[in-house]
Amino acid sequence: MAADKTRRNALMACAALVVGALTLTACGGSATADGGDSGRSKARLGLAADSVTTKSAAAGTASVTAAGLDYVAMGSSFAAGPSIPPVQAGSGAAACMRSSNNYASIVARDTGAKLTDVTCSGATTANILTTNQGSQPPQINAVTSATDLVTITIGGNDVNYLGSMVTYSCQNSGGTNCGTVDRTAMNNALGAVTQRIENVVNAVHARAPQARVLLVSYSTLLPDTGGCDGVPLTADQRIFERTVATRLSQAGIDAANATGATLVRMATASHGHDACAAVPWVEKYKPASGRTSYHPNEAGMKAAASLVESALNS
Repeated sequence: MAADKTRRNALMACAALVVGALTLTACGGSATADGGDSGRSKARLGLAADSVTTKSAAAGTASVTAAGLDYVAMGSSFAAGPSIPPVQAGSGAAACMRSSNNYASIVARDTGAKLTDVTCSGATTANILTTNQGSQPPQINAVTSATDLVTITIGGNDVNYLGSMVTYSCQNSGGTNCGTVDRTAMNNALGAVTQRIENVVNAVHARAPQARVLLVSYSTLLPDTGGCDGVPLTADQRIFERTVATRLSQAGIDAANATGATLVRMATASHGHDACAAVPWVEKYKPASGRTSYHPNEAGMKAAASLVESALNS
């Protein structure tokens, strides 16, 4: 009983929100987080609206104390943060290219949550639910009945989103052994990915019925029209990849609505911060040495963390 009381007090200590140096307005004020499970889980997380304590207007930030909050981060490279230094310590971090400055790590530092990060570059929904990824067991194993919060970015590898962009860019840049893009297979996979994401969320709910689940969508990679140097895609390829991105984003929306998860609209917030933008949140095809093609940079991860933190307070 004493342990239960201690845990409950710790959870109810979530008094406000740290957005850090990057506020929601800086991420694009039109972005919102939505979904159905916020009311169900708000009491458990201690994040009721009247618990928010804002610092001075000049500071433009708020503070949250969530020490002891059990937080599990799952997903693919857009959650893991490959090539964003430094790499996390611990088993599997290097193999998964898991950064200490990915959005989950930033959220944990800002809020005081106790993070278990099992994100892994290259992961599919199968790698979350059933299939080992190299030496890494299915990510769902990290979720227990004690888990309070789960963030998920998944689905892109199921439909070969990043892989197709890299393949096209390699071909158009005169590369060798670039591979091929099977658009029919991608379209078929896009037709199934909503259900696959739903399966992930439902598996989390089954293991941790009281946990808050946040689906964080993929960052926008291409401008709404046209292209630029450093993103070597033809007009037809850009149209196709924008369609893939739109359908993948819609899959996240539909999965959130179907499962009661909260949707964190990184795809919306990152419009205007694509690979061709003046202030990009993702890399171009041939980024600086040590960086990863078409993946989030530090600014992109800070933006995602800001949106997650804002969602926790909604």
